[in-house]
Amino acid sequence: MVITMNNLLSYSGINTKVRAMESNLISKEEYTKIANLDTVADFTSFLADHPGYREIFHNYDDAALHRGDVEKLLSHALYLDFAKIYRFADAEQKRDLDLLFFRYEVTILKSCIRLVYSEDEAYDLNVFDPFFIKHLKINVPALSASSSMEEYIRNLKGTQYYPLFEKLQASGNPLSSFDYEMHLDQYYFRKAWKLKGKLLTGENYHAFTSRLGTEIDLLNIMWIYRSKSIYNLDAADILSYILPITYKLTKEQLTRMATTNSMDEFMDIMKNTAYKEMYPALLNHTMESKYRQLVRKVYQLNKRKYPSSMATANDYLYQKELETARLITALECIRYRLSPQNRLSYILQ
Repeated sequence: MVITMNNLLSYSGINTKVRAMESNLISKEEYTKIANLDTVADFTSFLADHPGYREIFHNYDDAALHRGDVEKLLSHALYLDFAKIYRFADAEQKRDLDLLFFRYEVTILKSCIRLVYSEDEAYDLNVFDPFFIKHLKINVPALSASSSMEEYIRNLKGTQYYPLFEKLQASGNPLSSFDYEMHLDQYYFRKAWKLKGKLLTGENYHAFTSRLGTEIDLLNIMWIYRSKSIYNLDAADILSYILPITYKLTKEQLTRMATTNSMDEFMDIMKNTAYKEMYPALLNHTMESKYRQLVRKVYQLNKRKYPSSMATANDYLYQKELETARLITALECIRYRLSPQNRLSYILQ
């Protein structure tokens, strides 16, 4: 009882801070206002006045910001909030956040891979909080300015990621941005799944296991579905990109889904798993939305089930991630001049 009370007290401070930050998330009524904005300047002006984004946008001239600039600033709003929580956390709480930071670093690596294959400008480190610049173990300016994957891989020397990319390069197989990103995802999920046992204990361990395990299972289901219905890949290619971890799925179920001869067989197997809720979403092409809904449900359950953990902070950061994605969608809707009603349905889907 004493241990439980001490644990609750040790998390009360950080949970109070997070709840205060949560009050600055964008409400449904505010999304309705956003859906009625006409220009990028109107959009940035709204964010400059909003408590959740004022810190980022208030120093910029609304009229001078282009859509690409705004997207970059929105992407890093999440990292700014993460840094605020990290600075407030104690040593135990930081171990949980370190695993999330690992994920953010992988996300940045994937963004830099896309820059190699596109003509977009390199990362502007001014949009990063100083915390991120200090803690990143990768050279973002060099990676984002790489003109080829050979140069990108050279710029990874000395990091934990270099052996993975060196091995891929040595294989001699022609690889696309998609291939590199998929291998990077596999690396992240495998390593994070192993690290949780070394870094986390008690409620933090259980909360992390449930949310990462659910994500892995759902991502594997969606990958198999896309592979069969869109890419028409054979079983060997499908299995080569499966995340090699199972949580509520079994290895047998994964293998059977990947090796079925028809979509009907795949659906029959899938709807008899712990994720049968995905079945109608696959049929009506709303699986991405359903994925977010099911993952959020795990975050919410963890908040109730594991009060002496980082579950409240992790749920907030997931909400912030979804929010910034919605705002980027809103920006795209303004660009394509969709009607306010259509904008709102796209933003909230």
